[in-house]
Amino acid sequence: MNQKSIEHIVLYSLVLVGTLVVGVLVRQFVLSKGVDDFSSSVAFFATVIVLMAIYASLQTTFNQFLLPRIEAFLLRIFAFQTIKNHNDTVSAPESLTIEDSNQATPSVIAPAPSAEEMTSEPSEYEVMRINSIAKRNRAIQTKLEKVLSYTKQTMVAYMSEEDLNRLCAYIVEYSSSDTLQKISPVKVDSQLKSIDIMHFGWNIGKAFSKKRIHTATFIKNVFVHTLRDLEISTIERKMSHTESACYIKLKKEIT
Repeated sequence: MNQKSIEHIVLYSLVLVGTLVVGVLVRQFVLSKGVDDFSSSVAFFATVIVLMAIYASLQTTFNQFLLPRIEAFLLRIFAFQTIKNHNDTVSAPESLTIEDSNQATPSVIAPAPSAEEMTSEPSEYEVMRINSIAKRNRAIQTKLEKVLSYTKQTMVAYMSEEDLNRLCAYIVEYSSSDTLQKISPVKVDSQLKSIDIMHFGWNIGKAFSKKRIHTATFIKNVFVHTLRDLEISTIERKMSHTESACYIKLKKEIT
């Protein structure tokens, strides 16, 4: 039996003991009010069942909705800190070398680096990889900022502030994942028709290099009211069409 299984058994045992204790307390309280023994036993079992159901519901909610977001947030912080630490490590030897070259004289010979010092210095591959990842992350962040700016400028006239903020939050999540965990649909002004929403989806999906089916699914779930009469397959096929009048135009590139 591995460590994780043991931890689960201990956790469930504690929860069970806790619910039984609460159940006993409830039973004693009911008895103190003059209720018969059968009714107090019913109160005991009902309390245990309700508490276990509440625990199971909270655990499911945490595992499915909160835990993935917490893990993603911690991974981003860890990746950022790792890149920062490596960049500091890379830049430090360079600054020391420049300073030493300015102060050194021909008669002074620097001691050879120890094996430990040579081992601790990052290799050329590691430096190139870290710089490449940092450059890619900057490009992704720049692209996301452009899409959010386009979203705000395009939708601010047709949405409430609350809905616009939620839409931007969904777009941030969509930029790094093809599917969203949970969506509360947003509402837009009646001036915007289904073709406008499809054009908007096409523009942001193209900016993130998303597949048409993923973009169609995203806007169908986010703009449920406006796209209520359209199937996802229809949205996927028509969202880049330009045959009807619209407020939101197709864009070759979001700048």
